[in-house]
Amino acid sequence: MKQNVALIGPGRVGCAISKRLYEAGYPITAIISRNQQRASEACSYIGCSPDQASVQLASASNAQIILLAVPDDKIQALAIQLQTSYHFSKQTTLVHFSGFHSAEIMYHKTSAASLLSLHPLLPFADQQKAFNNLLQCPCALESNSSQSLILGRQLVSAIGGQFFFIASDKKPLYHTAASIASNYLVTLLASARDLLVSCGIEPEQAIPLLLPLVQASLDNVKDLGPEQGLSGPIVRGDIGTVTNHIKALDKNTPELLQLYLQMGKITAKISKSSGRLDPESAAVIQDLFTTKIKEQTHRPDTSDLSEKNN
Repeated sequence: MKQNVALIGPGRVGCAISKRLYEAGYPITAIISRNQQRASEACSYIGCSPDQASVQLASASNAQIILLAVPDDKIQALAIQLQTSYHFSKQTTLVHFSGFHSAEIMYHKTSAASLLSLHPLLPFADQQKAFNNLLQCPCALESNSSQSLILGRQLVSAIGGQFFFIASDKKPLYHTAASIASNYLVTLLASARDLLVSCGIEPEQAIPLLLPLVQASLDNVKDLGPEQGLSGPIVRGDIGTVTNHIKALDKNTPELLQLYLQMGKITAKISKSSGRLDPESAAVIQDLFTTKIKEQTHRPDTSDLSEKNN
């Protein structure tokens, strides 16, 4: 008999994971939200009885697995509130889904509850897409309790994911890696889109034009790794093209120049370490980026001056 589950915070993360667990045979005993209608809608999506919808934390007190699917800065206070209000044995496990915080953030000295951090390495911009993408999704497990880690492996298996372990003290660095790979990729695409729009391309056309290029680059990384999958003027040592990129950005969209320069320095380093960019060309390109970064750093911020004058 699988342990029963209560969900606190029926947002995209909580609903997608709870629906997977419910379909894998885990009984859902409570869906708790501050808003009754939202809790009811979550029950409908997950498939459990509408009677499980609640606005009372007490509804979770008898569950063996309590999912805390709330924002990072709410996890600790909620966990403490639960553990000071209700008696939990070590057979009860509190689970949060933060990639940044360790499971220990939920610790309370008066409680025997087990603690687990389970972080799907997946963007949750859309609930149904996240539900679909949980299949084969890598999931980071972290806890100081071997019992919790065993449960974590069972939960990841139930949602169709693939588990891996992360040390508690490495969680911040791990989450930074995830943010760079996911969030900053979106930021880079938005910046590239804006450059295309400045070239006269319609905004709704820009992203579709870029996506085949992005997908091909991702495929190259998947098949060859970052070092050998890298393409473009930097890894080719095309100093003239890089110089003209800098000039074009400085003239037309200076707000994106620092982004280009900083990413360029890292790209040059990868190009050199891969053995595809010779040391002499790498040194010239790195010096070009470094010099321009220094110029930008010491350049007066004329935008502030113009705002003050207006």
